Amino acid sequence: MSLPARIFRLSRAQFLPVILSPIIVGAALSWWTDRALSPLSFILVLAGSIAAHLAANTIDDTYDYTSGVDVVSNAMFPRDFGGWKVLPRGLMSVHQAKMVAYFFFSATILVGLYLTMIAGPLVFVLGAIGIFFAYFHVAPPLRLGYRGLGLGEIGIFLSFGVLPVIGSFYVQSGHLSALSAIVGVPLGLLTTCILINHDQIFYDPYVKSGKRSFTVTVGRKHAVVAAAVFTAVSYLIVLAGVINRLLPLTTLLTMLTLPLFIKQLQLYMTPARSPLHYVKLTQVSFALSVSFGVLLALGLAIG
Repeated sequence: MSLPARIFRLSRAQFLPVILSPIIVGAALSWWTDRALSPLSFILVLAGSIAAHLAANTIDDTYDYTSGVDVVSNAMFPRDFGGWKVLPRGLMSVHQAKMVAYFFFSATILVGLYLTMIAGPLVFVLGAIGIFFAYFHVAPPLRLGYRGLGLGEIGIFLSFGVLPVIGSFYVQSGHLSALSAIVGVPLGLLTTCILINHDQIFYDPYVKSGKRSFTVTVGRKHAVVAAAVFTAVSYLIVLAGVINRLLPLTTLLTMLTLPLFIKQLQLYMTPARSPLHYVKLTQVSFALSVSFGVLLALGLAIG
């Protein structure tokens, strides 16, 4: 396997759309409310967010390996399991993985500092919070995702919903808006659902290795209920925004994703026969989250 392919798998780059959609939504919101949009600033925000996401995934895999979680997972799942990781298979050393993570973190910081100079100090504050959650999601000494308090999930909710929408909107418009925080909530909830459902795949390895994510702490059934409620609330927020004239009618395009929600509910109610059931559930959750964000952005852009 080539080095780029190993870095791609280590950083789980296939999940980048979950950070791209809130950035696009923030920019679309700025266009709808202020008719403000700078292509260069938009590209820089995208670049910084991509680097931050890749850094977070890379450092997560590094410390999940050193803590033993991925070693257990690699031993429990079949060799051809699609979610296999490079570190337990010896395709990259821990030192190399950390260097990749630090490279992405450095790129994030450089872009963030430049945007701070051209857009304002809030970029630095939002970026610092995002980097904090990105690094300490599983890294010691905080290891937020291991404590069983939902802290890791709170970090995901903020980092993939509220914070990027606020930041993207701020860079484009030059001011804060409570609406940008509201619009970021459904995106954060839907991304959190991806994590909750993803942790269903690794439930047994997490229990065996002592990683107390939200799904492990509350149990499979309660995690399913929480994810279903979070998804329903995401739709209700958009609907309430339209009813109260906070959002344009065109943002109801997000309702086109309801078939994916129905498919998700069907999978929730179907007894799992293997981890592949939860793989399918995670894929549906991913598709729902990303398509919801894209349609929300489209609705704002044409509203």
